[in-house]
Amino acid sequence: MSIDVPADPETAGLVVGLLPRDEGPADPLGFGPPADVVSACVFADDPLEGENLLTPLRASPEVQVLPADRHAGADVVVVAAGAVTGTLLDAVEDLAARAENPRRRLVLVSGPLRGSQLARAVGCGVVGILPRATCTPSVLVRAVVAAANGGAVVPEAVTRWLLDEARTFQRTILTGQGLTTGGLTRRETEVLRLLAEGLDTGAVAARLGFSERMIKKILQDVTRRLHLRNRTHAVSYALRAGAI
Repeated sequence: MSIDVPADPETAGLVVGLLPRDEGPADPLGFGPPADVVSACVFADDPLEGENLLTPLRASPEVQVLPADRHAGADVVVVAAGAVTGTLLDAVEDLAARAENPRRRLVLVSGPLRGSQLARAVGCGVVGILPRATCTPSVLVRAVVAAANGGAVVPEAVTRWLLDEARTFQRTILTGQGLTTGGLTRRETEVLRLLAEGLDTGAVAARLGFSERMIKKILQDVTRRLHLRNRTHAVSYALRAGAI
């Protein structure tokens, strides 16, 4: 199966889905792999490279390779290409748009990326980025399993770029609007930090010099704006976001 992409003489035939070898009868009920097994598909611009990527995935007990025409339900889709181009990213966006599995993540095996390309790839759900020249079978399997379980395997340079982008966002967007990490205001952050320390709303009010009614209004505002259930959920959200 091929993903339809715009014609481009530099990337003709790009992103060809590679079907795995027949490894036995298909699941007659269509339930797919057990919950502890990661389902994965591979798309590549070179059939030989695609087969090389499929080999360690087939051999891993943690991964079940699906035919390319079942990519919409896969936990992870591996996309391999020699060069990252606009055509490739169009195809990756198309794959992301066709996903029927809400947990779907993508792993990209490619050459170098520019910053703008990296931002676009991450926006498509790419959580693993492996340099094509140094991608080993064990690293590929680890990246696929990690992607399916909420992790990420990326080069140090990519990690630094993402951190720089996060700092830029914090400085130019959040700070400019009086917000901190997680979209919380400084006052909301202070209130939630004190609640996390075990203070009740009365004690928080006394510590910050506000009325208890004001503290309750702050909590109502943040839970409504961020669609949180209650103050406990708000404290948990702030902790996960790294705001407190």
